[in-house]
Amino acid sequence: MTLVSISQSPVRTRALVALRRALARQRPDGLIDDNGYAADFRGNLLPMVVPEDFEADLSAGDGNELQTKFRAAHSSSALAVNCFAPFRRRIGDLAMPGGAAFDQLQFERKCPTGLRGGRSPNLDVLLSGPTGVVGIESKLTEYLVRHRAAFSPAYAEQIRDGRRDHGYFREMIRLMSAPDSYVWLDAAQLIKHAFGLAHTFRDGPTTLLYLFWEPQNPDACPEFAAHRAEIAAFAERVAGAGPSFVAMSYPELWETWAQTGPAWLTSHLAELRARYLVAI
Repeated sequence: MTLVSISQSPVRTRALVALRRALARQRPDGLIDDNGYAADFRGNLLPMVVPEDFEADLSAGDGNELQTKFRAAHSSSALAVNCFAPFRRRIGDLAMPGGAAFDQLQFERKCPTGLRGGRSPNLDVLLSGPTGVVGIESKLTEYLVRHRAAFSPAYAEQIRDGRRDHGYFREMIRLMSAPDSYVWLDAAQLIKHAFGLAHTFRDGPTTLLYLFWEPQNPDACPEFAAHRAEIAAFAERVAGAGPSFVAMSYPELWETWAQTGPAWLTSHLAELRARYLVAI
């Protein structure tokens, strides 16, 4: 994946500034540097989020994220944790699109693709229960820089099972010939997650949920509409494949929770919106 620098993406620069300011307002006593990084990962947590509900999961993942990227106000991993960690002990209260019931929530879950060598993709959140599995890929500002699809030849060479007949595989082959088809959507990452979910969970329904941040005023920048258009195009190309592909924004998810969630969720939603529903 090739990214342009932040300086070449004015909308992302504006988003980073707004998110850094929101963190400073919420944590006025915290130490936050000019790049939006808290001194410690705990300085990036919302009031209802405690390390015991996610620290072990992230420590087992790749990249030592708690001591690095997680500390950033613009961390998509921190956004996922801040959003979902309070449900770790209240899993029965978690309502997601499709109405599935869950009994387990994990962060940074590895889902091997079955390929020899290389790393297994890490899903930001994995929800599982008697009605199936939902793997969540969380995005904050990452999609506001240009993407170019890239795949190891091992995917085409080694995937020989039923995944080869699905839309994700066909889309991968198309992107190998046209890697610049998507500007904002990291379609290659989503396809790799889909391969991992399909290989790891073969006996029940699976869903890949692309959960993305948008600001309070997405109409102010054309990039957000362009991103949604690419999501729709990708969804059409992989329709009917396993796992099912679903996409929604974090603000849309929070609105559904506000309408149907339990009483304790009201204060958590207020903190989430104060931190992340910023204008740019």
